Amino acid sequence: MNPEQFIEAHIKLIKPIFTNAQNTYWKASLSGKEEDFKKYEALSKEISKIYNDKEKFKKVKKLNEQNISSPLIKRQIQILYDNYLSGQGDIELIHKIIEKSTSVEQKFNIFRAKVDGKELTDNEIKEILKTEINSKKLQTVWEASKKQGAVVEKELIEIIKLRNQLAKSLGFENYYEMSLITSEQNVNELTNIFKELDNSTKESFGQLKKEMDKYLSEKYSCSTNQLKPWHYQDLFFQEGPKIYDFNLDEIYSKKDIVQIAKKFYNSIGIDVEDILSMSDLYEKPGKSQHAYCINIDREGDVRILQNVKNNEYWMGTTLHELGHAIYEKNFGKTLPFILKDTAHIFVTEAIAMLFGRQAKNISFIKNYFGIDETKAKSLSQKIADSLKLEQLVFSRWVQVMFNFERELYKNPEQNLNKLWYEVVNKYQMLNFSRDHPDWASKIHLVSSPVYYHNYMLGEMFASQLHHQITKNILKQNSLKNIEYSNNRKIGKFLIENIFKPGKSLHYNELIKKATGESLVSKYFMQEFVSQ
Repeated sequence: MNPEQFIEAHIKLIKPIFTNAQNTYWKASLSGKEEDFKKYEALSKEISKIYNDKEKFKKVKKLNEQNISSPLIKRQIQILYDNYLSGQGDIELIHKIIEKSTSVEQKFNIFRAKVDGKELTDNEIKEILKTEINSKKLQTVWEASKKQGAVVEKELIEIIKLRNQLAKSLGFENYYEMSLITSEQNVNELTNIFKELDNSTKESFGQLKKEMDKYLSEKYSCSTNQLKPWHYQDLFFQEGPKIYDFNLDEIYSKKDIVQIAKKFYNSIGIDVEDILSMSDLYEKPGKSQHAYCINIDREGDVRILQNVKNNEYWMGTTLHELGHAIYEKNFGKTLPFILKDTAHIFVTEAIAMLFGRQAKNISFIKNYFGIDETKAKSLSQKIADSLKLEQLVFSRWVQVMFNFERELYKNPEQNLNKLWYEVVNKYQMLNFSRDHPDWASKIHLVSSPVYYHNYMLGEMFASQLHHQITKNILKQNSLKNIEYSNNRKIGKFLIENIFKPGKSLHYNELIKKATGESLVSKYFMQEFVSQ
């Protein structure tokens, strides 16, 4: 069997099951029903059987070692080799992992924190953490949400162990290493990137943390030593508290943010009407409270799931998720099925983040929400400072996830509650700990394992793209308050250089072609750290 025949046979087999699985996951996310998650579980097992095929793995391994002249054929074989490699091992073990992961995801889907007998949605919890000033009430709500961790802890640890068992059976040190290698990443390279990031942001974050603590201690009428995680206005201290005197919710509440996002994307030459028409955007009982983008068939059916309110958070999230969606929607039409995928997880995150940042851009706000020049002038520096705070806080939060998850897979038997707060204390500078599985309340550990570091790589690449767009398309010298609206060259640049190639190029090659250099952190530092 030659490479072309192998690829053709694989696509014929995988495509209908993939499409059915994507549709089923979508339905399960909306309903939260166990039977829908069971259907998705069954389809996931079917897919796992395909990649578990030992004879096909031997064939694709042999093909991957051949000198294939066609770059597109060679690239598809490389991708299939990684997919089959990660799918090897005991099929019963693989199915057990799928069953347990699906069960835990469903528990996340239907969980609602309870306070005084009342169920609270994630949107309600976010609002309470932002607006409540009574420390006891904040603690009660924060702890109610963290109970999710206790619900899934035992199953999640078992999943970690099973994933490690699978990885070790394939010759890897653990599942963490296997996941990185089969997604074309390297543990040592990532560790060096995050050490450099830690060193580059530690001082700036430390100064900002003092500023935050001073503000928050005054707001909550306590000393800085009495500040706890529930005072930082976010369940994980991943977004940063509102310490600057402005309220974008007041501005964003006056208009339909979904329509604003639609207008924005149209203005850069990218139509999102069909994406929005297929999407599910508002709260429903049983529905997942998170947000995501899904490509159903790699033929144009791209959707986003959200729980929109007209506020700052959902303005940024809507721009973010539509960023993922326009990438998935604009793969080259002639690309084969296997290459109709993003160059890498962090590349699609970069696009989403690039556009999500517009929600904290005074030029964007002026353009779409009609605030006058006087108000814009008073808000401009505060919003810029807030975006810097947001990025620094997020960079330190990703350090928590990156370092915790790496150590989690090295030894899931250790005291994980203790490890969690050691990492939180080190990178977020929060002087707090408790013996509860708060780490397990982060859904990514089950639904998107070994993923979180890609958010930070995405932020770095977003800044690199922003620099490219600002200097070479918009011909601007400053990187601040650059609004993209009404410039179709931006949409064209991204479609031609990032979206159309899909997965036909290794991400390093794609980035170099698009920006003239490999992925670097200097533009993120210029934009948010060394200001």
